[in-house]
Amino acid sequence: MRRLREADMRKRVLLDTGIFIHAEFAEPTVKNVRVGWGGRESVLEVHGLKSKKPGQDADYQEQKEALFTVGRLIREGEIEAYTSIEIDFERFRGTVAIQEFNALRGCQIHKCVPALDRSRFRKTANFTGFIAKGGKKDQRAGLAGGEETQIAFLEWLCALGQPCWNALVEHVAPIGLSPFEIESLGTLSWFQLLCKRSGSAENYPDVFHLWTAEKHGFDALLTLEKKLPRLITRVQAEKAIQIQINTAVLRPLELLAAMGISEPDRVPIDRDRFYNLYEG
Repeated sequence: MRRLREADMRKRVLLDTGIFIHAEFAEPTVKNVRVGWGGRESVLEVHGLKSKKPGQDADYQEQKEALFTVGRLIREGEIEAYTSIEIDFERFRGTVAIQEFNALRGCQIHKCVPALDRSRFRKTANFTGFIAKGGKKDQRAGLAGGEETQIAFLEWLCALGQPCWNALVEHVAPIGLSPFEIESLGTLSWFQLLCKRSGSAENYPDVFHLWTAEKHGFDALLTLEKKLPRLITRVQAEKAIQIQINTAVLRPLELLAAMGISEPDRVPIDRDRFYNLYEG
Protein backbone atom coordinates (compact mmCIF):
# COMPACT_ATOMS: atom_id res chain seq x y z
CA MET A 1 0.00 0.00 0.00
CA ARG A 2 1.31 3.43 -0.91
CA ARG A 3 1.86 5.81 1.97
CA LEU A 4 0.44 9.31 1.78
CA ARG A 5 2.80 12.21 1.48
CA GLU A 6 3.76 13.59 4.86
CA ALA A 7 4.31 17.26 3.93
CA ASP A 8 0.92 18.37 5.22
CA MET A 9 -1.00 16.71 8.04
CA ARG A 10 -4.29 17.44 6.29
CA LYS A 11 -4.86 15.01 3.45
CA ARG A 12 -6.54 16.20 0.26
CA VAL A 13 -8.74 13.41 -1.05
CA LEU A 14 -11.07 13.12 -4.05
CA LEU A 15 -14.12 10.97 -3.24
CA ASP A 16 -15.45 8.85 -6.07
CA THR A 17 -19.16 8.29 -6.67
CA GLY A 18 -19.37 5.01 -4.77
CA ILE A 19 -18.20 6.73 -1.60
CA PHE A 20 -21.18 9.08 -1.68
CA ILE A 21 -23.64 6.31 -2.57
CA HIS A 22 -22.51 3.85 0.10
CA ALA A 23 -22.13 6.47 2.82
CA GLU A 24 -25.92 6.13 3.14
CA PHE A 25 -26.66 3.39 5.67
CA ALA A 26 -30.39 3.86 6.33
CA GLU A 27 -33.41 3.15 4.19
CA PRO A 28 -37.13 3.95 4.65
CA THR A 29 -39.41 1.40 6.28
CA VAL A 30 -42.91 1.18 7.74
CA LYS A 31 -43.89 -0.44 11.02
CA ASN A 32 -47.45 -1.48 11.84
CA VAL A 33 -48.43 -0.49 15.39
CA ARG A 34 -51.63 -1.61 17.09
CA VAL A 35 -53.37 1.19 18.98
CA GLY A 36 -56.38 0.91 21.26
CA TRP A 37 -58.86 3.81 21.21
CA GLY A 38 -62.43 3.98 22.50
CA GLY A 39 -62.62 0.25 23.06
CA ARG A 40 -61.50 -0.50 19.52
CA GLU A 41 -58.13 -1.56 18.18
CA SER A 42 -56.61 0.00 15.07
CA VAL A 43 -53.43 -0.56 13.13
CA LEU A 44 -51.37 2.51 12.34
CA GLU A 45 -48.51 2.72 9.87
CA VAL A 46 -45.51 4.43 11.45
CA HIS A 47 -42.86 5.59 9.02
CA GLY A 48 -39.23 5.34 9.98
CA LEU A 49 -35.81 4.08 9.04
CA LYS A 50 -33.91 0.84 9.32
CA SER A 51 -30.36 -0.20 8.59
CA LYS A 52 -29.68 -1.35 5.06
CA LYS A 53 -29.06 -5.07 4.85
CA PRO A 54 -25.31 -5.74 4.85
CA GLY A 55 -23.83 -7.26 1.73
CA GLN A 56 -22.49 -10.79 1.53
CA ASP A 57 -18.95 -9.56 0.87
CA ALA A 58 -17.60 -9.05 4.41
CA ASP A 59 -14.55 -7.08 3.25
CA TYR A 60 -16.68 -4.73 1.16
CA GLN A 61 -19.01 -4.19 4.12
CA GLU A 62 -16.08 -3.33 6.41
CA GLN A 63 -14.81 -0.85 3.83
CA LYS A 64 -18.23 0.83 3.74
CA GLU A 65 -18.51 0.96 7.53
CA ALA A 66 -15.09 2.63 7.69
CA LEU A 67 -16.69 5.61 5.96
CA PHE A 68 -18.04 6.75 9.34
CA THR A 69 -14.43 7.24 10.45
CA VAL A 70 -13.59 8.96 7.17
CA GLY A 71 -16.56 11.28 7.70
CA ARG A 72 -15.40 12.14 11.20
CA LEU A 73 -11.90 12.95 9.93
CA ILE A 74 -13.41 15.24 7.29
CA ARG A 75 -15.49 17.06 9.90
CA GLU A 76 -12.43 17.38 12.16
CA GLY A 77 -10.34 18.81 9.32
CA GLU A 78 -7.89 15.91 9.09
CA ILE A 79 -9.12 15.18 5.57
CA GLU A 80 -9.96 17.86 3.00
CA ALA A 81 -12.53 16.11 0.80
CA TYR A 82 -13.33 16.94 -2.82
CA THR A 83 -15.80 16.11 -5.53
CA SER A 84 -15.89 17.21 -9.18
CA ILE A 85 -18.65 18.01 -11.64
CA GLU A 86 -18.14 14.65 -13.40
CA ILE A 87 -18.58 12.83 -10.09
CA ASP A 88 -21.64 14.97 -9.36
CA PHE A 89 -23.10 13.97 -12.74
CA GLU A 90 -22.64 10.32 -11.78
CA ARG A 91 -24.48 10.96 -8.52
CA PHE A 92 -27.41 12.48 -10.45
CA ARG A 93 -28.08 9.00 -11.85
CA GLY A 94 -28.91 7.70 -8.39
CA THR A 95 -31.57 8.52 -5.81
CA VAL A 96 -31.76 11.37 -3.30
CA ALA A 97 -29.57 10.54 -0.32
CA ILE A 98 -31.03 10.00 3.16
CA GLN A 99 -29.10 12.18 5.59
CA GLU A 100 -29.93 10.28 8.79
CA PHE A 101 -27.09 7.84 9.51
CA ASN A 102 -25.18 9.11 6.47
CA ALA A 103 -21.45 8.71 7.10
CA LEU A 104 -20.73 12.02 5.31
CA ARG A 105 -23.43 14.03 7.06
CA GLY A 106 -22.14 17.45 8.07
CA CYS A 107 -18.96 17.07 5.99
CA GLN A 108 -17.68 19.98 3.94
CA ILE A 109 -17.04 18.66 0.44
CA HIS A 110 -15.07 21.03 -1.77
CA LYS A 111 -15.50 21.28 -5.54
CA CYS A 112 -12.59 20.89 -7.93
CA VAL A 113 -12.59 21.29 -11.67
CA PRO A 114 -12.13 18.10 -13.72
CA ALA A 115 -9.01 17.55 -15.78
CA LEU A 116 -11.10 18.63 -18.78
CA ASP A 117 -14.59 20.11 -18.72
CA ARG A 118 -16.74 17.93 -21.00
CA SER A 119 -19.19 20.77 -21.63
CA ARG A 120 -16.51 22.68 -23.55
CA PHE A 121 -16.35 19.89 -26.11
CA ARG A 122 -19.91 18.53 -26.03
CA LYS A 123 -22.62 21.18 -26.40
CA THR A 124 -26.11 19.72 -25.99
CA ALA A 125 -29.55 20.49 -24.63
CA ASN A 126 -30.05 16.80 -23.82
CA PHE A 127 -29.25 16.86 -20.10
CA THR A 128 -30.36 13.24 -19.64
CA GLY A 129 -27.90 12.14 -22.30
CA PHE A 130 -25.18 14.38 -20.88
CA ILE A 131 -25.33 12.84 -17.39
CA ALA A 132 -25.65 9.29 -18.77
CA LYS A 133 -22.61 7.05 -18.52
CA GLY A 134 -23.34 5.61 -21.95
CA GLY A 135 -22.04 2.16 -21.04
CA LYS A 136 -23.39 -1.34 -21.52
CA LYS A 137 -26.09 -0.93 -18.86
CA ASP A 138 -27.45 2.19 -20.55
CA GLN A 139 -27.33 0.50 -23.93
CA ARG A 140 -29.37 -2.45 -22.67
CA ALA A 141 -31.92 -0.01 -21.24
CA GLY A 142 -32.06 2.01 -24.46
CA LEU A 143 -30.55 5.05 -22.72
CA ALA A 144 -27.14 5.06 -24.35
CA GLY A 145 -27.47 8.59 -25.76
CA GLY A 146 -24.97 9.95 -28.25
CA GLU A 147 -21.54 11.53 -28.25
CA GLU A 148 -22.51 13.70 -25.27
CA THR A 149 -22.39 10.78 -22.81
CA GLN A 150 -19.52 10.33 -20.38
CA ILE A 151 -17.98 7.25 -21.97
CA ALA A 152 -18.37 8.57 -25.53
CA PHE A 153 -16.42 11.69 -24.55
CA LEU A 154 -13.69 9.68 -22.84
CA GLU A 155 -13.41 7.32 -25.82
CA TRP A 156 -12.96 10.39 -28.02
CA LEU A 157 -10.15 11.61 -25.75
CA CYS A 158 -8.49 8.20 -25.95
CA ALA A 159 -8.60 8.30 -29.74
CA LEU A 160 -6.98 11.74 -30.06
CA GLY A 161 -3.69 11.57 -31.92
CA GLN A 162 -0.96 14.20 -32.09
CA PRO A 163 -2.49 16.13 -35.05
CA CYS A 164 -5.83 16.47 -33.23
CA TRP A 165 -4.05 17.43 -30.02
CA ASN A 166 -2.14 20.13 -31.89
CA ALA A 167 -5.40 21.43 -33.36
CA LEU A 168 -6.95 21.65 -29.90
CA VAL A 169 -3.98 23.59 -28.58
CA GLU A 170 -4.24 26.01 -31.53
CA HIS A 171 -7.92 26.64 -30.74
CA VAL A 172 -7.83 26.93 -26.96
CA ALA A 173 -9.30 30.44 -27.06
CA PRO A 174 -12.50 29.67 -29.05
CA ILE A 175 -12.98 26.43 -27.11
CA GLY A 176 -12.55 28.35 -23.86
CA LEU A 177 -9.97 26.10 -22.26
CA SER A 178 -8.51 27.28 -18.98
CA PRO A 179 -4.76 27.22 -18.23
CA PHE A 180 -5.44 24.19 -16.02
CA GLU A 181 -7.11 22.36 -18.91
CA ILE A 182 -4.32 23.26 -21.31
CA GLU A 183 -1.90 21.76 -18.81
CA SER A 184 -4.11 18.66 -18.62
CA LEU A 185 -3.97 18.27 -22.39
CA GLY A 186 -0.21 18.14 -22.04
CA THR A 187 -0.60 14.92 -20.02
CA LEU A 188 -3.30 13.37 -22.20
CA SER A 189 -1.01 10.45 -23.05
CA TRP A 190 -0.93 9.61 -19.30
CA PHE A 191 -4.73 9.25 -19.31
CA GLN A 192 -4.71 7.36 -22.61
CA LEU A 193 -2.16 4.82 -21.37
CA LEU A 194 -4.12 4.03 -18.20
CA CYS A 195 -7.35 3.71 -20.17
CA LYS A 196 -5.68 1.32 -22.60
CA ARG A 197 -4.40 -0.78 -19.69
CA SER A 198 -7.84 -0.75 -18.01
CA GLY A 199 -9.19 -3.12 -20.64
CA SER A 200 -12.68 -1.64 -21.03
CA ALA A 201 -14.31 1.71 -21.69
CA GLU A 202 -16.51 0.97 -18.65
CA ASN A 203 -13.42 1.75 -16.54
CA TYR A 204 -12.55 5.03 -18.26
CA PRO A 205 -14.54 7.24 -15.83
CA ASP A 206 -12.50 5.94 -12.87
CA VAL A 207 -9.28 6.65 -14.74
CA PHE A 208 -10.57 10.13 -15.56
CA HIS A 209 -11.23 10.81 -11.86
CA LEU A 210 -7.69 9.69 -11.04
CA TRP A 211 -6.38 12.01 -13.77
CA THR A 212 -8.30 14.87 -12.15
CA ALA A 213 -6.89 14.02 -8.72
CA GLU A 214 -3.39 13.72 -10.17
CA LYS A 215 -3.59 17.11 -11.89
CA HIS A 216 -4.67 18.77 -8.63
CA GLY A 217 -1.90 17.10 -6.68
CA PHE A 218 -4.30 15.35 -4.33
CA ASP A 219 -2.94 12.83 -1.88
CA ALA A 220 -5.51 10.17 -2.71
CA LEU A 221 -8.52 9.10 -4.70
CA LEU A 222 -10.85 7.26 -2.32
CA THR A 223 -12.82 4.38 -3.80
CA LEU A 224 -14.65 1.26 -2.66
CA GLU A 225 -13.86 -0.63 -5.84
CA LYS A 226 -10.93 -3.00 -6.38
CA LYS A 227 -10.42 -2.59 -10.13
CA LEU A 228 -8.66 0.78 -10.16
CA PRO A 229 -6.21 0.00 -7.33
CA ARG A 230 -5.33 -3.27 -9.07
CA LEU A 231 -4.85 -1.44 -12.36
CA ILE A 232 -2.46 1.06 -10.79
CA THR A 233 -0.47 -1.70 -9.11
CA ARG A 234 -0.20 -3.57 -12.40
CA VAL A 235 0.87 -0.49 -14.40
CA GLN A 236 3.47 0.52 -11.83
CA ALA A 237 4.95 -2.98 -12.03
CA GLU A 238 5.44 -2.74 -15.81
CA LYS A 239 9.03 -2.41 -16.91
CA ALA A 240 8.49 -1.51 -20.55
CA ILE A 241 6.50 1.69 -19.92
CA GLN A 242 6.92 3.78 -16.82
CA ILE A 243 4.57 6.62 -15.89
CA GLN A 244 4.54 8.63 -12.69
CA ILE A 245 1.42 8.21 -10.55
CA ASN A 246 1.64 10.46 -7.50
CA THR A 247 -1.95 10.17 -6.25
CA ALA A 248 -2.60 7.07 -4.17
CA VAL A 249 -5.72 5.06 -5.02
CA LEU A 250 -7.04 3.83 -1.68
CA ARG A 251 -10.03 2.07 -0.20
CA PRO A 252 -11.37 3.45 3.12
CA LEU A 253 -9.51 1.07 5.45
CA GLU A 254 -6.30 1.68 3.50
CA LEU A 255 -6.74 5.43 3.84
CA LEU A 256 -7.24 5.09 7.59
CA ALA A 257 -4.17 2.84 7.89
CA ALA A 258 -2.10 5.37 5.94
CA MET A 259 -3.21 7.97 8.49
CA GLY A 260 -2.24 5.77 11.42
CA ILE A 261 -5.76 4.60 12.36
CA SER A 262 -6.15 0.85 12.92
CA GLU A 263 -9.51 0.79 14.72
CA PRO A 264 -12.46 2.35 12.81
CA ASP A 265 -15.27 4.07 14.71
CA ARG A 266 -18.35 2.15 15.74
CA VAL A 267 -21.19 2.18 13.21
CA PRO A 268 -23.94 4.32 14.83
CA ILE A 269 -26.94 2.49 13.37
CA ASP A 270 -28.11 -0.82 14.85
CA ARG A 271 -29.24 -3.65 12.65
CA ASP A 272 -32.80 -4.94 13.11
CA ARG A 273 -33.84 -1.74 14.92
CA PHE A 274 -36.71 0.52 13.87
CA TYR A 275 -35.97 4.25 14.05
CA ASN A 276 -39.12 6.35 14.40
CA LEU A 277 -38.90 9.52 12.31
CA TYR A 278 -41.22 11.35 14.69
CA GLU A 279 -39.17 10.75 17.83
CA GLY A 280 -36.46 13.21 16.80
